[in-house]
Amino acid sequence: MLFKIQTRDKVVMLDKIDFAIISKLTSDGRISLTALSEGTNLSRVAIANRLEKLASQGFLKVSALVNLGKLNYQTFLVELQIQNNKVPQFKKIIVNFPQVIHSFEVIGPYNFMLVCASKNNLELKDFVENTLKKFADDCKVLISSNTEFMPVKGLKHDI
Repeated sequence: MLFKIQTRDKVVMLDKIDFAIISKLTSDGRISLTALSEGTNLSRVAIANRLEKLASQGFLKVSALVNLGKLNYQTFLVELQIQNNKVPQFKKIIVNFPQVIHSFEVIGPYNFMLVCASKNNLELKDFVENTLKKFADDCKVLISSNTEFMPVKGLKHDI
C-alpha cells in the first residue's frame, strides 16, 4: 500500500516499509542494515537504496546528539516575537550562529522558538541582548536544568 505525502514542493509516495525504516531509525539511529531489513523481505542492499532515497527526498538527515553537559555547556530555550518584515532576514542569519542548535517557527504568543547553548551566562546574555533582541519585539529565555538532550520516544506511524 502506498501513501501520498505532500512535501513543500512535490508529492512523494511512501509505503509501509519506508515508514517502518523511519520508525526504527527514530528509536535507534545506529541500527544495522540487517536489523532494518528484518520483517521486510528486502536485502540489505535494497534497504540501503531506500535509505538513500529517503535521505535525498529530505525525510532523513544524519546527525549526532551531543551531550552538551559533558562539554560544560548550558542549554536554554528562547521564545521570540519577530516582526513579519524581519522574518526572512532572521531565518537567513540564524543558521550562522553557533549558539543555535535548533530553530522552530511556531504559532502562539511567539513566532520562533530556539534551542540554544552557551558556555556561560555572560555569553548567553551577550547573545540575547546584542543579537536576538535586534530582531525581536519580545524575547523570553528559559534556562534548562538538564543539559543532555534525550528523545523521549521514536516516531510511530499507524498504517
